[in-house]
Amino acid sequence: MLALVMATALAYLPALDAPFVMDDESTIAASSSWTAPAGSPAAGRPLVTATLAANLALNRALGVDQQRDPDGPNKAIGFRLFNLLVHLLTGALLFGVLRRAVRERTIPEEWRALADPIAGAVCAIWLLHPLQSEVINYIVQRSEALASFCYLATLYASQRAWQGTESSRLRWYALAVMACVLGMASKEIVISAPLAVMLYDRAFRLPTWRAVLRPGNGRGWLYVVLWIACLASFAVLEAGARGGTAGFHTDMSWYRYLYTQCWAIAHYLRLTLWPNALTVDYGFKTIHGMRGIPGVVILSAFGIATLVAWTRVPRYGWFAFLGSWFFMLLAPSSSVVPIASEVGAERRIYLALAVVLVLAAVAAVWVRRRFAAAISTRWLASLFVGMAAVLAIATGVRSHTYASPEALWRGAAHAAPDNPRALDNLGWALYRRRVPKYAEAESVFARAMTQDSTCHFGCVQYATVLAAEGRLADAVPPLERAVARDAGNVPAERDLALVLMKLGAYDRAIPHLEHVVTRTATLDHLVVLGVAYLSAGRRDEAIATFRRTERLDGGSPDMQRFGSTLEAAAHDPAALSALQQLASRLSREWM
Repeated sequence: MLALVMATALAYLPALDAPFVMDDESTIAASSSWTAPAGSPAAGRPLVTATLAANLALNRALGVDQQRDPDGPNKAIGFRLFNLLVHLLTGALLFGVLRRAVRERTIPEEWRALADPIAGAVCAIWLLHPLQSEVINYIVQRSEALASFCYLATLYASQRAWQGTESSRLRWYALAVMACVLGMASKEIVISAPLAVMLYDRAFRLPTWRAVLRPGNGRGWLYVVLWIACLASFAVLEAGARGGTAGFHTDMSWYRYLYTQCWAIAHYLRLTLWPNALTVDYGFKTIHGMRGIPGVVILSAFGIATLVAWTRVPRYGWFAFLGSWFFMLLAPSSSVVPIASEVGAERRIYLALAVVLVLAAVAAVWVRRRFAAAISTRWLASLFVGMAAVLAIATGVRSHTYASPEALWRGAAHAAPDNPRALDNLGWALYRRRVPKYAEAESVFARAMTQDSTCHFGCVQYATVLAAEGRLADAVPPLERAVARDAGNVPAERDLALVLMKLGAYDRAIPHLEHVVTRTATLDHLVVLGVAYLSAGRRDEAIATFRRTERLDGGSPDMQRFGSTLEAAAHDPAALSALQQLASRLSREWM
């Protein structure tokens, strides 16, 4: 066990101080005020927000530099150490649940004797498999690890309550309910935990389906309370949490999403056997043509086998439970409810991978007994250790990829070449290098623009590169295209206004700045609008705008300097130049 913990820790060591990934930065920043914007990975998941806020507070207490990427090199270490700890604890719970399941009285005696080796092998492969790396290295996806931990804690407490004494049973029931509530505060997959407890009892303990309605020992009340806890938590936490990114109201049809999930789950299963095409972003485009057919066939066959197994519970109840658990774990994210922002994600099979590994372990034992009984236990142990070592090395290599945003997004763009978001992030990584690769970034953003008709990906970023190269006039058309496509895109519109001001086209910039101010009247927006008015000779409007800034932050040195030079700026070119420099400084973070 010590060797397994050390191997897992070493496998994730290369990514500990890696930069944040995708929406890590914005979600973690929002957690400082114990909030999570609708649609963010922590929205409707208060336990995730709380752990992020605690990590952030600890960083500040320790004096860890919290500058934006690529600075603040140690700021992510605490976050990823927490993710790794939860991963290890979840692995420990998985070991406990599997060992007790294999020791149930309905399992043949010769298999019960293998409870520790089977549980240990599955736990080791589960911990070390590179397919799990996204949950640890992509910080805000700790929601999957926390939910999986709570899911297993619910099952484990249920097992202990069944096998415990009358005096301890109530405590284990309470722990199961508490774990269920905390799991629902982490991610939606836990909503099937009450059904998993009931199916586990039927598969391993209760003789008939009718007995599930009257299980005895207060077990029926446990079922009821678990369902109430899950459904009530879901109703409270999910109201508007996912924003417009998930649900039947999105532009993505349920049947196209379902077909895409058939492809995605088959793809995850392939990665279980050969994890050579891992990616952090599968994009938002559904699958068409024949690509989903193998997944449809595999999942249909597995589903039918699971249903048949439920008709032969005394012999195949274990398989029936595993098959049902697999589908229940994947159903919230990988069935008919479209998640328009992301059609696939390797983290979704995080806990469900255990089902695949259990079936593989059982198949391996069965094959050895039937066809290769002469193979020594020592040889098998050596083979297993070698396989675990290979997986640990593969996970280490994958973790090292997170340390380089450029390498991470090159891999994502290669794995999903029709994903404009991956290209967008690759271009951004090239642009934000300490020695920027402007030409390649420009080319990547141009590719993203050709793949995204909405101009959400590529346009603004392409203009940013052009502006950084001093090609301001060339930056205007893509920004105008982005604003025309989405009138509510405040960052794009203020970037457009900034470029126009740098070109001296204040009259063209002012309408865009006015629109930005009507949506978000922040201090920097008002100051820049006031300077634009003054630069265009509209002195009265500039003064009126400055009066609004005084109400927001009249005591700051910048505002005092702004007020003292405002009158002179109408007649003194030097004063006007000073105000324009102030506006440039306040708008530096816009683009």
